[in-house]
Amino acid sequence: MTHYIPQTDNPVGSTVLLIDSLASAPALLACAEQRIQAAKNLLRCLALMSARSHDPHDLSAVCEASSLLLQQGCDVLQVLALQHA
Repeated sequence: MTHYIPQTDNPVGSTVLLIDSLASAPALLACAEQRIQAAKNLLRCLALMSARSHDPHDLSAVCEASSLLLQQGCDVLQVLALQHA
C-alpha cells in the first residue's frame, strides 16, 4: 500500500486530496465519522426544507456537498480496511 492514497473525488488528473495510509486507526475513524456526520446533517437539512423557503440551487448544492463528504468518508474507511486486511 502506498503511503498517500488519492481520494476518488479528486478532479480528473489531479491528486490534490490524499489520505495518509499510515495514519492511526483512531485518526482514520474520526476523519470518516466527521465527514459522514456532516453529510447526514446536510441531508437532514434537505429533508426539512420546504418548497417555498429555499433557493432553486440549494438542492443541488446540498446534494453535491453530501456526495463529496460521503465519498471521502468511504475512501477513509477503505484505507482503514486495507490496514487491517
